Amino acid sequence: MSDNYEAPLPSLSTDTESLLIETTDVHRGKIVVKNSGGGVLKGRVLSRMEGLYFEPSEFEGNNQIINFSFNAQAAGLGIGESVASHFFVTSTGGERRIPVSAKLTKMSINTADGYTIANIRDFYEYSLKQPIQARRLFIDSEFYMLLLASGYEYMEVYESLHKDANRERAMDNFFILSGLKGRTKLEIVEEKRMEFSQTPGTNEILSGSFRVRKSDKGYVEAPLNSSAPWLTLSSGKLTASDFDETNTATVNFRIEPDKIKNTFAREQIIVGDEEIFEIVYKRLPPLVLRLNRETYRYSDKGVIEVINNTGVNMKVDVFCAENYVRFAARSFAIGARGEIPFEIKLSAFMNAQMLFRKLPFMKTVIEIRSQIPGQLY
Repeated sequence: MSDNYEAPLPSLSTDTESLLIETTDVHRGKIVVKNSGGGVLKGRVLSRMEGLYFEPSEFEGNNQIINFSFNAQAAGLGIGESVASHFFVTSTGGERRIPVSAKLTKMSINTADGYTIANIRDFYEYSLKQPIQARRLFIDSEFYMLLLASGYEYMEVYESLHKDANRERAMDNFFILSGLKGRTKLEIVEEKRMEFSQTPGTNEILSGSFRVRKSDKGYVEAPLNSSAPWLTLSSGKLTASDFDETNTATVNFRIEPDKIKNTFAREQIIVGDEEIFEIVYKRLPPLVLRLNRETYRYSDKGVIEVINNTGVNMKVDVFCAENYVRFAARSFAIGARGEIPFEIKLSAFMNAQMLFRKLPFMKTVIEIRSQIPGQLY
């Protein structure tokens, strides 16, 4: 081992950039102290605010939970008063200075299921845990009085949202306005494009689906826009009830080929404002013919690949006006795929003509005719 090797040192990190406390008496919470470096992190938590206490105040380890409590009475706060200060986290991996602001509010709400709500953030966290009960509380007079007591600055907007019969939408807008969350975004997961193909003469209805995921548990109402007459969607829009516990919804669709006049069709489904899912439909040609090379020498062998998309066996006849293109047979039976071998072989007379005229190349056409009962290609 090299003598120059140095073990990585501890490096302090916390899950909290600042603390905002609103309480009617005593507020409790926690912070997490982590070591993002090497070794073992050791340190202390030092409060510079009256009434703010940490337990434990000393730690050793790389992932430590530090509980804290703030006692408004010990801090000497009166109703409606606030105080700002900070606390330190010092350690072998560095030091962090974290600001704290605390306010004593006039009231709090004690819910029937054992939660205490003293501010808007408490209510937001309550809505994540108990969404149905939170929707009821949102329009309750007790919550209205809590907003008044805490000096909520958007009371007029709240009164307007309070009247919205769609409680999920109203609460989502309330939390966005209060700065507690951003607008819920949608994203198409996995495939954003699907292709479908059918053999000639087939008009069987096709079906498919794609999935859409929400960025959070917030409210969403996203229209699904498509104008193609051959495409039918399971719904005209996505709402909160369409999403499961993983915030994912499934959009089903059907393709009706008999409404597609051409052999190719493309449509984009616009989800909400930005996300796009593309559907491509192709009606396969009856026959696909491919040469194995673009050019051939005057003494060479080649193959014509025949792909039969009709779904039935067919007879294929080959012709060439020039007798220097020679086939093993004039007719071939082709299933889903087959090969027609040929060779280029000039007669002695043609070879002499080529040398005399000094022709660099010649062109010709191979004609392929295929037939199934009732249809000629």
